[in-house]
Amino acid sequence: MELPPEPLLFKRLLLTVVLLASTVAAELTLNPEHLDEEKDGSLIWRIQGAPTGDVNYTWYRGNGSLEENMLISYNSSSQSRICGPENTGRENVTDKGFLTITKLQFNDSGIYTLGVTSPGDYQVATGQIQIWERLLTPNLTVSKVNVQAYMDEVTFTCHPNNTGDFQIEWHGIFLTGIKTGQWKVSSDNRTITGWVFPFQTGPYRCSLSSLVSWESSESMWLNVYYGPNSISKTSSPTYFRDTVEAKLGSRVNLECRATSMPSCRYQWHLNGTALPTNNSNISIKNLSWSDVGTYRCIAENPGTQVVLYDTFILKVAEEFMIGQYSYTLYQGSVILLSIGVGLGLLYLIGGLIFYLVSKRPWARAGPQPD
Repeated sequence: MELPPEPLLFKRLLLTVVLLASTVAAELTLNPEHLDEEKDGSLIWRIQGAPTGDVNYTWYRGNGSLEENMLISYNSSSQSRICGPENTGRENVTDKGFLTITKLQFNDSGIYTLGVTSPGDYQVATGQIQIWERLLTPNLTVSKVNVQAYMDEVTFTCHPNNTGDFQIEWHGIFLTGIKTGQWKVSSDNRTITGWVFPFQTGPYRCSLSSLVSWESSESMWLNVYYGPNSISKTSSPTYFRDTVEAKLGSRVNLECRATSMPSCRYQWHLNGTALPTNNSNISIKNLSWSDVGTYRCIAENPGTQVVLYDTFILKVAEEFMIGQYSYTLYQGSVILLSIGVGLGLLYLIGGLIFYLVSKRPWARAGPQPD
């Protein structure tokens, strides 16, 4: 990534200056202070405890006062300035001896030495600064926004807008998946690739951090589609082996449910004919013969294209009369009654056979008379 033009670099990439160390010689101390960092990222080294009168200020880059490391000097009596070998044109000195540096760069970090010469005295003070790039908001991209669980592989890429030192961190529901091996992380931590699981729908983002700054990308929403895997159904009256029996004129409710992302769309068919409803349930207020038949509930996930169905068989419960009273027989009752009647018949037939066999002459006990 190319750096922006120089004026924009110092306007957008704001710089943070940290005083790391300062040595004191007598009363002389150095203090870095920002000038107009919004405009051009300038810095001023202020002096405290400097002598007054006829004074010569000489600034050096590095620890020491070697001639080849000189930045600039200022003589208060002659008000003259002399630039040294290390001067880049961005360094200057005020009439108070303060060193100003405009359009700060990362290589401006380091140690600065000030030598102050006055009649009969010479003092030296040093200070060290570290310049950090203020982080800009990174951009986040994803290979797919809508993915199918267990089927699609997705790649997140974090795009920093900085060139300095920083760390990239990832935030989202899949964060634990990084530790468990669900996701593969690139060597520079800018790209994460993996298979998504159900219930990992949600916002994802990346962030940059350094010792003095932190920035996060905008969140990106990932839709993870899954299901349906099965249909659960209920009915009133309760179904038995898919069959629901109810009296004519009674209320009947049929319902089927399927868990999926996105939510399923439902269709109902009666005896092969589509019904005008897309709800997950059908309610019949007054059962008639036209309502009887086979109901098919169809659940379709519009994201995964998975379609499941299940059926209800709606019948009219049979009624019979005993004297002045009518009774309704439901399928379960009919089955139990049939079993009871069958067992009773078997008992009667067995008893009759035993009676007939016991009445035969050869079956009588004891000897016969001559």
